[in-house]
Amino acid sequence: MLLSFCKGDTGLPVFLIDHDKVLSHIKTEPNPFSKLNEDFFVDIVEEAIKNSKVVINFVEESFCAEDISAKDNKGSSFRHLRHEMLQDRVRYLPSVKDPYRTLRKMFEFHNLNVYYIFNPHENLKIYEARYGHYYIYFPNRYNETRIQSFRRHDLIIKEVYHSIRKITVGVVLAFYTGKYNPVVVKNLEPLPRKRKLITLDRGVMVESSEALFRFVGVFSSSPYRQDRFSQIPIVAGERLRRRHLTTKVAYTDFEFEFNFSFEKDGWTIDDVTLLEGGEEVGRSSMGVGAPWEYSYVCSEPLVVINMRDGSAVTISHYQIQPFRRIGRTYEEPWALDVMMDEPLDEPLNDTNTSSHSFGASVHCGPYFNSVILGTLFVSSICFGILVVAVSAVYNCHSNDRYDDAQGKQLVIATEAGN
Repeated sequence: MLLSFCKGDTGLPVFLIDHDKVLSHIKTEPNPFSKLNEDFFVDIVEEAIKNSKVVINFVEESFCAEDISAKDNKGSSFRHLRHEMLQDRVRYLPSVKDPYRTLRKMFEFHNLNVYYIFNPHENLKIYEARYGHYYIYFPNRYNETRIQSFRRHDLIIKEVYHSIRKITVGVVLAFYTGKYNPVVVKNLEPLPRKRKLITLDRGVMVESSEALFRFVGVFSSSPYRQDRFSQIPIVAGERLRRRHLTTKVAYTDFEFEFNFSFEKDGWTIDDVTLLEGGEEVGRSSMGVGAPWEYSYVCSEPLVVINMRDGSAVTISHYQIQPFRRIGRTYEEPWALDVMMDEPLDEPLNDTNTSSHSFGASVHCGPYFNSVILGTLFVSSICFGILVVAVSAVYNCHSNDRYDDAQGKQLVIATEAGN
């Protein structure tokens, strides 16, 4: 069956059309992995010239084994060639090295024996000169698939070959091949492996008038795509009250709004809000903090879900520290302070001088996280199973209900025979 062939080297397939079977003595192996060298193909062409009256060379612009095995809803492109192959009137050479160059060397090329055929039913005048060989080329049409083109070429080959065979006194042979193989297989030489230098991603730092931030690995993920943001964000706005601070950190597509609350002994991150176009689309409650002059560091990802489209914005690692203004102790009663909670108009240069660098850090859980908790839980289950198994072994009772240490022993005496 002329249906499937493997991708070979840079050789081209060649069909030898021989309805009179004058070259039946030539034996070739139809193996697409073995390429026929140029010398052996020259011998075949010389045999064709010696045993024929006319030789026709049908030439494609590009041709490969994949074109032969291609199909569509109408089946194979080469229906007539396949039928002739089953009748043993067409020989197939799966891979020949530069067959078109060999044909050009063996058959003279001039304008009187070269034709470009579009339509198989075209009225051709190719028989007046009565040359011993012809070149037939197939110009491609627009809005035509490759399979449709080969199906039209297959019909042209059939019509032209039979027309010349009818008026020729003698044997007519034909070669069908292409100029080049569009599938080029290159031998890739392995390059020496270079050692990749692993550098620590220190992230980006953002400094506002009242706080300092460091983000590592900020990305947005959705069911269809994932975008990583490596640019340095900017402070889009900041609002300071007596016991509260709100800082907006803006990226290209979204904004983070960090809400802080201040107490006498430290500060707390109440929540993080995700904004798009100034509108809140997601919020993540935190409720964590640190003493004054300390920063809060966490390697557990901070994930804020976008309720508008279902995507998620994640900060893989972050470090945050707001600063206390000079002279403020936050010792007022909380209820009174809430009543007086209004924006402050203090100058920006009255902030703590340590605002240019992080202080000592408080980690969110360096020795206890979700992985450690899961490991301890699974280990406790396995240890519980082991305890139950050992207890079951110790509770096994032996079958000694008829044994009595004070009872008379059973003695069996035997006597020897004669």
